[in-house]
Amino acid sequence: MTSATTFLFFAIHLACIRAGNSPETFVKLECKEEYHGVYGQQSLLQCNVKAVENVTILTVTWKRVEADPLLLEYHKDTSNLTPGFTFAEPSWNKDNMNVSLLLTKTKMADKGVYECMVRTDSGDDTATTSLSVTAKYITPTLSSIPETNIKENTDVTIFCNSTGGHQKGLIWWFDQDGYNWTRRAELVAKETDDGLFSLSSKFIVLKATSSYTNYTCKVLNVNGAVEGKASFVIQLAPQVSGTCCRKKCLSSLLKITPPVISFQVITLGWTLKRCKVCLNDVYPLTLLRTAPTCM
Repeated sequence: MTSATTFLFFAIHLACIRAGNSPETFVKLECKEEYHGVYGQQSLLQCNVKAVENVTILTVTWKRVEADPLLLEYHKDTSNLTPGFTFAEPSWNKDNMNVSLLLTKTKMADKGVYECMVRTDSGDDTATTSLSVTAKYITPTLSSIPETNIKENTDVTIFCNSTGGHQKGLIWWFDQDGYNWTRRAELVAKETDDGLFSLSSKFIVLKATSSYTNYTCKVLNVNGAVEGKASFVIQLAPQVSGTCCRKKCLSSLLKITPPVISFQVITLGWTLKRCKVCLNDVYPLTLLRTAPTCM
């Protein structure tokens, strides 16, 4: 083998080695495949640059695969950020290999596949990750028609409302003994502009009585898990105080057998003082004076 042939052989061999160790293979972008976010909270999409040697980042971009505009772009020491999206580390710079994306307030519209691209002075790489978003229903609120001073044996309509779920949920009704009345309730579910759901349920208590005044509604998600509950007490009208007090006062009087009139008057005065609030509304004074004669 001539010296020229030998030189050519080594030159080709060296070129092959260099090609096999291209700078492109020196940089790798590693991202977790899937993340779960919660509506209204922060979401973190973690991606890190792995390199066999120290590198300097030249460009970073983040975008949703389903959308064209960039959510975040860093190039030549300048960052362009879409409101609500930023680097996970506020003091991020080109020597920081953590290029994770932070969503400051997650929305339902943020779910999807995200793509991150990194270009360095030793090569570049691209990786994708996906974000799913869930939302929980808030604690329900209850109201009724009529609202207060409800007479016994009156039909009462109770309303239970909740919002915030990311899928259509359910509302169940229970009485104070735990009996499930859901079959007699009406449920309306609507999707709101922000991609969440609102639930409204109506339950009619037939001929409400003082024996059963406490009812509970529970909000369940699509998987059947309870996400919120609240109780409601039907506001029945108070009983006429005179009727109750009259019974108590007359009962006290009937137990008295005064030996003399003076003692009778004293006893009546004590009874009147104890019940004067309600008796003033029920008995005229002349009747009160003659009440002891009923004993």
